[in-house]
Amino acid sequence: MRLLVISDTHGYLDAARSVARELGPWDQIIHLGDSALDAVALAAELRKDVVALRGNNEHPGSRQSRDVLVFEAGGVGFYALHGHDLDVSHWDGKLEADLAEIARRAEEARAQVALFGHTHVPLVRTISGVLLVNPGGMSMGDAKKTYAEITVEDGRVKAEIREWEKKA
Repeated sequence: MRLLVISDTHGYLDAARSVARELGPWDQIIHLGDSALDAVALAAELRKDVVALRGNNEHPGSRQSRDVLVFEAGGVGFYALHGHDLDVSHWDGKLEADLAEIARRAEEARAQVALFGHTHVPLVRTISGVLLVNPGGMSMGDAKKTYAEITVEDGRVKAEIREWEKKA
């Protein structure tokens, strides 16, 4: 099973569109928020379901997305959120505590993998046996537009951060 995980497109779909179309097929595409409307547009263009989470820049009553998603892929449990409810940040000195809290929430949901966005900074790390994955950001303001490619095979998970490079 192959998953494309993106986040923080903020209305800029070129990178996400390119990755989804040119590097697929993907068994599932997950947009971790900011902007769920981008996920709706991408789903319409690709004619494929794109799961969307609500970020801090979404309308609170948005029906296209949710705050937290717990799901299974290839026999592995996943827990996904945007991360703004924790105000996850690399700059405020509390990143380690935030990551531990995400891992705790994933464990509570019986998930082996936790996906989050919000920071625009890619990360793949294991804490307390939970694989944490932040795909980074794909918006116009991101110097490097990154995404996560996750494969699940025979109950094993592999997560890689990849950078999108615009073709000339």
